[in-house]
Amino acid sequence: MSDEKSSTTLLGLDLGKLLGSFRLPTVDVGQLIETNRKNMDALVAAQRSVTDGYTSLARRQVEIFQNTMEMAQGVIKAKREAKKSGEASSGGGDGPSSTEMAKMAFNMAIQNMKDLAEAASKANGEALALINERMKATLTELKAMRGTKE
Repeated sequence: MSDEKSSTTLLGLDLGKLLGSFRLPTVDVGQLIETNRKNMDALVAAQRSVTDGYTSLARRQVEIFQNTMEMAQGVIKAKREAKKSGEASSGGGDGPSSTEMAKMAFNMAIQNMKDLAEAASKANGEALALINERMKATLTELKAMRGTKE
């Protein structure tokens, strides 16, 4: 059996003629690779955006905690000093009353929650915008590849 005959026929079929009759779509591999590279770059940028946003969020949480602790220490110190000097802890001392402190703490907690939710939403929104933008570009690129190769 000759090499030429075995490479072009299989079970008596001429593979060259058989494959020649099929019109397989051609794909620009370079353009496909470039599209996927851009997709990966967009995913990396989105991840970086989320990471930066949540790093900022964590820093803000630490800052809130530190401020809360400083404020609590200040109030405790003021109450101790008022007690030492013989003033009533709930009455007419220089420091705020317990009710006023509770209101201030509640309002501060609400504002802090809003700030943290806003920061998280911003981080997620930026990442989502990057991914959406890239998805639209990918669809456009794939349509262009399909249109030019038909």
